Amino acid sequence: MFDTGVFDRGVRETVRCLVDGESDVGLVELMTDLHRSESVVAERKLAVIAELFVRRTAEVESDGAWTSTAHEVVEAEIGAALTMGRAAAGRLIGLGMSLRTRLHATREAMARGDLDMYRVRLIEDATANVSDGQIGEVEHQLLEQVLVPLRSGGTGLTGRRLTNAANRIIARLDPAGVQAKREKAQADRFVGVGAAEDGMCRILGSIPAAQGRAFDARLRELANTVCPNDLRTYEQRRADGLSALIDGVGFVHCECGRVDCGQDSRIATTARKPLVHLIMLDSTLAGDDEPAYLDGYGIVDAAHAREIAAVAEVEPVRAPSSVVPTMYRPGTVLDTWMRVLAGGCEWLHCDVAAWNTDLDHHRPFDHSDPAAGGPTVAGNMTAYCRNHHRLKHSGHWRVTAGGGIELVAPTGHRYRPRPSGLLGAGSDPAAAASGHAKTAARRRTRAQNTAARIRAERRRRQAHLDAVRHRSPGARASEAYATDEPAPF
Repeated sequence: MFDTGVFDRGVRETVRCLVDGESDVGLVELMTDLHRSESVVAERKLAVIAELFVRRTAEVESDGAWTSTAHEVVEAEIGAALTMGRAAAGRLIGLGMSLRTRLHATREAMARGDLDMYRVRLIEDATANVSDGQIGEVEHQLLEQVLVPLRSGGTGLTGRRLTNAANRIIARLDPAGVQAKREKAQADRFVGVGAAEDGMCRILGSIPAAQGRAFDARLRELANTVCPNDLRTYEQRRADGLSALIDGVGFVHCECGRVDCGQDSRIATTARKPLVHLIMLDSTLAGDDEPAYLDGYGIVDAAHAREIAAVAEVEPVRAPSSVVPTMYRPGTVLDTWMRVLAGGCEWLHCDVAAWNTDLDHHRPFDHSDPAAGGPTVAGNMTAYCRNHHRLKHSGHWRVTAGGGIELVAPTGHRYRPRPSGLLGAGSDPAAAASGHAKTAARRRTRAQNTAARIRAERRRRQAHLDAVRHRSPGARASEAYATDEPAPF
């Protein structure tokens, strides 16, 4: 059935490359070729498993004396042959049969080496509840987005971007089915606490998406209530933030041990509850079936979006002014605009939420002469998570922004990231965004929001007056607003 010599040749070729000092470019290209070959072999393995299952099913049906199901019989055979347990063997059977009976185009793409096992699993999970009458169209539209574009440097979809693409397509083709599935999942919500090793417990649960994003954001805020001298990691502080929530405390106790700990000055800024950002079209808010995008989660169906918006502050997303600002940090309008367009970190295959990213200048901002270059405008900014922001500034990767973002790896390989978010499937995000609205789940009353805006405006005016009083006669007027500090890059 197989040309087993391909494996021997592949191993010998790999060893030869390593021994002979193959270039970095050659190693990356060899790695890519082997990855494609791995996908081809994986498809053949799943096809064999599916064939074995079909044969055992026929035997069980013709022999009523068997006490085990065909699935149990094949699980045992696969487990013995491949050294795995029942659960792992069962997943292979399910995936193999899905490719054989439902996901024909996905199977063909995997057989060509265009889809690996991980992405095939994502496709199967995302389409598991699609009816047989619609699976063909869903799969066709999904693969058009998931597979690598023909353009130079094009990259396929994976992770949350792939799941978002599938959910967007399914929500458009079967909105009633999506809503029914979500309502069942919401009815099955739970939180469990189980024993773990070494005096620890594990928490597992499933809660509505908006609540989950609010919970995540609140832990993020609580983790940052300690002073900079606290030696705990961010993840440790998030875990301790859960204890603070349980105890009804609005902050994580700092463990720096310093007499001059500055925690008190940090607590007030995080006393509020977090915001949850939901992006939707005006037409969706009015009753259309176009899905929406929940920051940090992904695509949600239109009915779910309207439920969230019903108890939220709904604000229209405004396009930024054409006037080029001379400030380093973007204003509120531009900041929101950029995060709506990005949908998340814009590095390759990264799923960090848009409102958890840094807005980075393509062309560096000139702090000594802001008007000279690196303007703070949409065309000169990109959203990167902190990890990829650092990587971009490390000098190992180069980024070009002409006609879209292009990332150049240390080996010279070029990649074009795929957009995520609500506008991920659009050909002209800038034009499409003008019809979108942002809804932020309300975590303060209108009176509190008004009071907060008044206080912020007073602080801004006071800072402006203080700067005007202290600047030298020859200073530029824009320096009066120099309260925005540069990012640490």
